[in-house]
This record gives sequence, structure tokens and C-alpha cells, in this order.
Amino acid sequence: MKNYITNNILAKIILVLAISFNHSCDVEPEIYSEVLPEDFFQTPDQLASAAATAYSPLTGYADMAFHNSAIISDVSTVPVRSNTGWDDGGTWPALMSHNWTSTLWPLANTWNSMTQGVATCNRLIEVFSQTDGSEAGVAQLRALRAFYFYKLLSAYGNIPIESRFSNADPRPSQVSPQQAFDFIEKELLESIDLLSEGKGNANYGKVNKWTGYSILADLYLNSKRITGVEKWTQAAAAAGKVIDEGGYSLESGYFANFRAANEGSVENIWIVPYDNSQFIGNIVKMHLHQSSPKTFDWNVAPWGGFTFQTEFYESFEDNDLRKGMFIVGQQYTSKAGPVYNNTTGFGYASPSDEYKLAECFEDFDNYKAAGLESQLDGGCNIFITPEYTEIDKKYPYRNGARWGKFEMPVGENNFYINSDFPIYRLGGIMLTKAEALWRVNNGSAEALNIVNQIRNRAGLDNLSSLTEDDLYHEFKKEMALEGFSRATTIRFDKWEDDWFLKGIGNQKGVPSVNLKDKTRRILPIPKGALDSNPNLKQNPGYN
Repeated sequence: MKNYITNNILAKIILVLAISFNHSCDVEPEIYSEVLPEDFFQTPDQLASAAATAYSPLTGYADMAFHNSAIISDVSTVPVRSNTGWDDGGTWPALMSHNWTSTLWPLANTWNSMTQGVATCNRLIEVFSQTDGSEAGVAQLRALRAFYFYKLLSAYGNIPIESRFSNADPRPSQVSPQQAFDFIEKELLESIDLLSEGKGNANYGKVNKWTGYSILADLYLNSKRITGVEKWTQAAAAAGKVIDEGGYSLESGYFANFRAANEGSVENIWIVPYDNSQFIGNIVKMHLHQSSPKTFDWNVAPWGGFTFQTEFYESFEDNDLRKGMFIVGQQYTSKAGPVYNNTTGFGYASPSDEYKLAECFEDFDNYKAAGLESQLDGGCNIFITPEYTEIDKKYPYRNGARWGKFEMPVGENNFYINSDFPIYRLGGIMLTKAEALWRVNNGSAEALNIVNQIRNRAGLDNLSSLTEDDLYHEFKKEMALEGFSRATTIRFDKWEDDWFLKGIGNQKGVPSVNLKDKTRRILPIPKGALDSNPNLKQNPGYN
């Protein structure tokens, strides 16, 4: 079911404020309905309908996971292309080089969406608290708000914590990361036992008890990164509650979790219910090569920007079944039968030479005009390479493995994501427990066993022991493109490493980042938020 956000009755109740801390200084609540709480919030269905609005900021969660995690880490990238596409006034080169500022719009997405979510939860908690029988609804909203606060804390470090609505401080000041952490932990601990344990249609896409423990495990796993205080034992315990009591299990095929119709996944714990018409994400539009309409029988063309880092692609063993997340090599028309398999991901059923895809546009036309077409191997043939070859300070569109992790149905003529996007799934929670156990005891047999379960599904042999690099790469591969790359890279102390389009390997004309500068471990407070609230202070290292 992908319909929890579409109930039309909401329009008859109230237009919930899209209020956020960066706009709160001058805005007063404005009610657009004559329906009062005592007239409407009376039944469980009415409460559930109203609570659904608190999830609307998750509409852009997938894009946020890419902009503020995958493409600023060593997993993905956005090179400037042959027609100067994906420069956008220096936006993407600034992201790639980590020379970002408070005015860079992709980095503001998390702040804007998550603060909107906090404000909506604040309002509804206040209303629900005046209604008899709403304890479970309030608990759900408190846990959801804790998630929104956690995402803010994880990204920006120094954030305001305002949990009131009517009496809210219009210009809240920031608290220390430890204070924010303590507030989030308290909210979750006080809410979890009141949350539903259900996983059926009525709870699909909503925060349940196991989601609450998943958020808590994530919070604890990143405690040292955020506050300097280790919470490994607590992380393992919270993850263990989900694993042992939640009733979830690993899908036999990794890619079953990312099918266009993945509502039946027994592994996904909490998802964003995308359906390419109402709750939409831009995954397909942003990454597929422009020739792909002939592969998938579409009449709309993607933009060909987001790709994988070469070293990330090469880090996978040849027999790792998760390599099906990469679209690479010779591309074909739809006559070659593009397929998506639960076990092996994206591929072609009949990759015959007669179906090879040849398109003389973009790279070919751009370089031909500059007299550089001879530098394009294969001319018009569309062969996607995992490597990048610089030509005249730019990179061909056919460079960089594409994202094939999420199924792209043939013939649907819509390049928005149709897969429900997993915020938390069992595979990630298992690795959370494994890492937490390993941090306490790097000889943990249980940690090794968990990692080997993940590897076995991917078709890989068991490891006999578990090193930090083993754990790091397993986490990065298993959870690629799901919003965990940035936190994981920092947690394993690899954020200051060099990679393509960063320090030494960045594009010509883009200033090199100081690889030793750890201020980039947290993002800048967006300029719009600072301008709206004079009590907010910019994070160290930013203007």
C-alpha cells in the first residue's frame, strides 16, 4: 500500500504549517479550516488521517539521501559533462570537492525538510495531547519527530531543539550536540513501548515499535561521531530488539527490496512509499544515460548526471551478486530484454549485437564540434565505462556506472522512482549490530557471523575473521544509495581521504580541499536559516 499520505480528508481539516526553524521568526500559525480539534480528532481513523501529514516531509527523502550522502562520499559522484552539463554555476563541482558553502541548495534540503517535519509534529502533538485516547498517536509523532531531529543533528551538529508549537520560541538558539542527542534518546525511549508492533497495511510506511528501535540503534551507533561518547553496547542492544523480536527476515535475493512493487518485502522495516505519481523521487531522472529511453521504451529522456565512483565499483568482488546495482558496459535497445532479477539485479535477457544501442548525440556531437570526437571510443556506440576519461576538462556522459539498484520498469514512460524507498531494513540493522559488537570486541564471533550472513546472500564466501576494512566495505556495499554513506565514511575515519573529484583528483579549475580539514564532517547551517534567525550561529569552518 502506498496511500497513507493521500487521504483527501486532510484538506478539510487543516493546512499544516510548513514552518521551519529558518522561517519561524516572523510567522504565526494560520488556520485554513473551521474544523476544530474537538469536532474532528475523535476516532482512531481521524487521528491516523491527521497524523499522516507529519510524514509529508519524507517526499524528498531519497533525493536528500543522494545529495547529502552518496554523492559527497566515496560511493557516487557528479562530474561536469561534455556539454558543461552538471556544472550548474559550480554547484556540483563544489559538492564533489567538499568546498561547499551555506548557500549551496542541495545541502539545505535536509534542513528545510526535517525542520518542516519537526514543526508539523509539534503542532499535531499539541492537538493530539488534548484528545482522549491519543497516547499511541502522540507516541508515533514523538518518535517521528525524534527521527527528524536526528537527521538534523547528524547532518548539522549544532541545532535548535524546539518541541513546542503555540508557545514556541520564534528564534530558538542551538544546543550542544550532546543536549540534542539526549533529547532525541529520551523521546524515543519514552515512546517505543507505546508504538504499534503491527506491520500490515494499516501501519505501512508509518513508525512502529521496530522503527523506533531502528532509529535508536542508528542514533547510538553514531553517538561517538556526533558527541564523542561511545554507545556501542546500547546500539547492539537496540538493533538486537529488531532482529530478535521484530519478525523481519533477510530476503533471499538482495534486489527484492528494491523492486518497483516491493510492498511485500519481509526485510524492509520503514519505507517512503514512492509510486511515481504522488510521492515521487527523482532517482531515475538524475542518473540514467540519455539514450536509456530506447532501452526502457520511454519517450522521456533522463539527464545522465549521477554515477558511481570507479573505486567503489572496483571494490566489489567479481562474484558479488550486488554488482547488479551497476549499469555498465554495452547498452542495448528494449529488444534485448532488459530484466530486473531479485538475485542479480539489472541485466539483459538477450544481449545480441543486433540490439546494440547507438546514439549520435550528447558526447559525440559535443566533441565533434570541438574536433575531439576521435577521443571517444566506439563513436556513437553507447558503452558505459566505470572509469572516467577527462577530455578538455570535462567527462563524457558515457563515463561512470549508472545506478541500477532500484528497478526501472519497461514501458511505463515515467522516470520517477516507483520503488518504496527503505529508510531502515533488516540488512542494515544487522550490520549495525555487527559493527557495534566489533567496536567492543574486534574478535566477536557474533559480529563475524552476522557479516557472513550478509555476504552469503551476496554469493560470497565466509570471512574467517573481521577487520575494520572488512566491516567498512561490507557496510558501504550493502547500504549503497540508501542514505548511510556519509555517516559510515566519517564513522570509520575515512572522510578526509582523497577520491575522484575531491582533493587531488578534482576537476581542473576547482580549488582543492584541505584533506585534513575535519570541519567538513558537518554541513553548514543554510544561509536562509541564519538570515531568518539571528540566534543561529554558523558551524566552525564556514562563513
